[in-house]
Amino acid sequence: LGSLKLGGTWLLDGLWKRMGIAETLQRLLAQRHYQTPVERHLFAMVANRALAPSSKLAIETWVGQQVYVDGLSQVDVHQLYRAMDFLLEAADAIQREVYWRIANLFNLDVDVIFLDTTTAHFEIEEEDEDGLRRWGKSADDHSGHAQVRMGFAVTRDGIPVRCWVWPGNTADRSVVQEVKRDLNGWKL
Repeated sequence: LGSLKLGGTWLLDGLWKRMGIAETLQRLLAQRHYQTPVERHLFAMVANRALAPSSKLAIETWVGQQVYVDGLSQVDVHQLYRAMDFLLEAADAIQREVYWRIANLFNLDVDVIFLDTTTAHFEIEEEDEDGLRRWGKSADDHSGHAQVRMGFAVTRDGIPVRCWVWPGNTADRSVVQEVKRDLNGWKL
């Protein structure tokens, strides 16, 4: 196949490890007894998004044929989806642990946290009654479409602390109450 690109994935992998993401994921994964390197699959998806954004299916050829990812010679798209399932299940624990590692590493000032919300719409005709896509007040004049509401808590310097996704019809008052409750649980 010839040579593989290494620089971008090597740099990102160093940051991934320095920020404690690899260690956090490995610790949480140790309880699960997966047969595949889930942490490496998650890293591959993040690296792909940063370096050559593409679909999960395209990552199959990207890893091992275009770029070198330490500890991962090839990828199967089904393994990527299983890794994403784990990420969704463990999202709160991952965000909390990585936040505290980053806060200490960069000596973040967290005495004031800002909240920003927005919406993202879907070009579909109906709501997702069991999921997040709902009619609601749109932040970008797309009120005629189903949407989701997203929120980001950031430090005074704009460093992200936490993110959320709610149904598109979630009221601002509910968002603020949930964010306060959630962040109080983090003991910021």
